[in-house]
Amino acid sequence: MIFSRKSDYGLRALIYLAEHRREGPVTLSHIAERLAIPKAFLSKILQQLVRNKVVRSLKGPSGGFVLARDPKELTVREIVTEIDGPMRVFECFSDAGDCSHFGNCKILAVFDAVGCEIEKVLEKVTLQDFISSDKTPENLFQIAAPSA
Repeated sequence: MIFSRKSDYGLRALIYLAEHRREGPVTLSHIAERLAIPKAFLSKILQQLVRNKVVRSLKGPSGGFVLARDPKELTVREIVTEIDGPMRVFECFSDAGDCSHFGNCKILAVFDAVGCEIEKVLEKVTLQDFISSDKTPENLFQIAAPSA
């Protein structure tokens, strides 16, 4: 599978932080409760995003999480990659010693091309696109749709 539950939850949490950006830090408990995400799992995701400088963690009584970057600068591709690592549509478990097709695999070449197209689509959509009042699901589809 290309997109994990971890990416789903991470993206949803980042959208929530972007929507509440002007209100200041948002606590882990608040995000977890509002989005129905297990708190321990969300904590791990947000800490990973802190390490990758996508989110900042603020300590203290008025602490919580805030975006570290402008939502216009964060693409869905970058977010998913920060959470799950490089995207792969087709997982080849073989190496040179295990596969007689290694280095000349037609199947892998096709799925690599599919992966490139998916990355192009995800690169077009930013976190800002999810929170803009003029963006409906149809508008987002138009942004993300491959050009002919």
